[in-house]
Amino acid sequence: MPHIPPRNFSTAGTGYNTRSSPERFTAPSVHTNEFAMHERSSAAPGSTAFSGNSISRQQTRSTNPSTNLSEDFVGNNTQTHSTVDHRVYERAETRIGPQSLWNERKSKGYGPKLSELDVAALILNKQIGTGIFTTPGAVLLSTQSKGLSMALWTIGGFWTLMFLLIYLEFGETFPYNGGELVYLDEIYRSPQLLATMVFAGYFLLLQNSYGNAIQFAKHILLAVVPDLEDSTELDERLVRYIAISVITLVCLIHWHSCKAGLFLNKLLAWYKVSLLMAVFIAGMIWSGTNKSQWNNSTGERVTSNGMSGMVLIFYSYQGWENANYVAGEIRAHEKTKTSLRTLERGAVLGVTATWLLYVLTTLAFYRVLGYDDLTGRHSDLAVALKFAPKVFGAATGLKICMALSALGNIVAVTYTASKVKQSIAVQGLLPFAEILKGDIDTPKGALVLHWITSIIFIAAAPSSSDGYSFAVGIFTYGHILFSVLVAFGLFKLRKRKREVSQNAKLRFFFWKPLLCTVTLVFAGGNIAMLVFAGKTHQPGNIPRWWWPVVTCITFFASTLYWAGLQIFCKLGNENLTGLHVRVMETGQANIPSKVQKDIDLYWDAKIDASQRRVVVETQGWLKTLTNSLRVAGGIIGKYLF
Repeated sequence: MPHIPPRNFSTAGTGYNTRSSPERFTAPSVHTNEFAMHERSSAAPGSTAFSGNSISRQQTRSTNPSTNLSEDFVGNNTQTHSTVDHRVYERAETRIGPQSLWNERKSKGYGPKLSELDVAALILNKQIGTGIFTTPGAVLLSTQSKGLSMALWTIGGFWTLMFLLIYLEFGETFPYNGGELVYLDEIYRSPQLLATMVFAGYFLLLQNSYGNAIQFAKHILLAVVPDLEDSTELDERLVRYIAISVITLVCLIHWHSCKAGLFLNKLLAWYKVSLLMAVFIAGMIWSGTNKSQWNNSTGERVTSNGMSGMVLIFYSYQGWENANYVAGEIRAHEKTKTSLRTLERGAVLGVTATWLLYVLTTLAFYRVLGYDDLTGRHSDLAVALKFAPKVFGAATGLKICMALSALGNIVAVTYTASKVKQSIAVQGLLPFAEILKGDIDTPKGALVLHWITSIIFIAAAPSSSDGYSFAVGIFTYGHILFSVLVAFGLFKLRKRKREVSQNAKLRFFFWKPLLCTVTLVFAGGNIAMLVFAGKTHQPGNIPRWWWPVVTCITFFASTLYWAGLQIFCKLGNENLTGLHVRVMETGQANIPSKVQKDIDLYWDAKIDASQRRVVVETQGWLKTLTNSLRVAGGIIGKYLF
């Protein structure tokens, strides 16, 4: 029974991919027993090993014998093939290692770096910034009940685990850098490049380190001026200067030493765990020897207010996807020889630790501080101004600790965001992509791009508490929408696995009723959150309906960019514009060997899963400008950094 194998389930390490090939493939002559998740099994000549979900297939035949493969693969693009050429495997074993096509510990060159602790630290650092010190008061203001607030924090942790399992399902199938960039491209394949371009535009413009850089600066200044009790009295120019300085420092650390950045990531994650445990223990001891403020609440429970509090809690748990952004760099496990177990254990450890720490820390705050202290005018500083003096005797130390907590978020987000932006640049989706993608080990161009967008937000966005919440919420709002699209993509993922092997199953949602229930509940909850988040809850603040407006504007601009790219591909006049745009994919005939080698290089490095390039050839004045920028970038990188 003929079928089309899923795009990007390609021959391991060879760069050969059926994603763009129009031909249909016959069912394997020898039926495979299982989908070996996240593993490229050793393949004998004549069989096919698929990446992400390995499946050995004996003698895969094309029903279109006239289809030609690239010259770069088989040495002769005029030769007709009815089976996958044996030389593909010879080339793959030479490049990756003869023992196994997917034994990561024996592969040469650029290799995965991230251990289970690295994965957990990336998630924990992104989830835990300064929000845990400010959000409990905002949630209490919405629910007007400490008991209900604690219940919502617990539900939020469970909801986040459900988020995580959905993303792990995709992460073990597509173990490449990029996260949603890869998943949306694989799920929503038509029109070509549209889903990729919309996510790329959104991520490039809105994913930055503005929020925690501002929080870092504020808490440093509050520590320097201990008598200050109102963050609005801080000099905004000084706040922005410190914020720019810290994001610049973090980008330089990742630029010069990836290992130093990962070490700092783990160090700050351990520090955050220790800090929140110290806050919990100290708070419980104080409430045990003094009068507990647990029953100091007011107000009536209102359903809509409870939903508003749930929105705030979901925002605090954002970050479960952080390890998926760098799934291509995760180290193989000692026993399984694949990165699947490393990703699973590290991600579950990070999310579970955050869940536990959030609940315990919030409990300590509610037992020490009364309703008015947590929900008053300076609720964003309640922990520093009210909790710390009661429990620790002074607030200066905790202010510095909160600043370091924000620093951990900046380190983790800068690392993963630059990797995703590198994956975007590698595909050629951006102008001057060659400059922006950097090298394989360090995404220098992407770091510069991340630095620029962060600086723009720091300079332009308001630094007030409400302005900070509004600005960071813009990215979160759009990300929730993409998460809903990814969740619905589980149905397509299940179907595509079945097309490759009848025995293939989803790892976590293998039972169809479970898949349907989880997907619908997950999507429904997130859609409800999007609706409630878009409402204005407090007069005088920035209207939250700007979140969906800004998100739609970003999507529309990205769609226009995509449409312009399509026009250039089909109707562009290079003599007039100086541009000749082509979309090239592995499997197409007559693809230039230089382009194919670049595709293979980043495929093997697991930086790019698309096996596609948008090739822009410049002429005339535009070519001169491009060459000048390339030379200038080389000089700056050589002598300045």
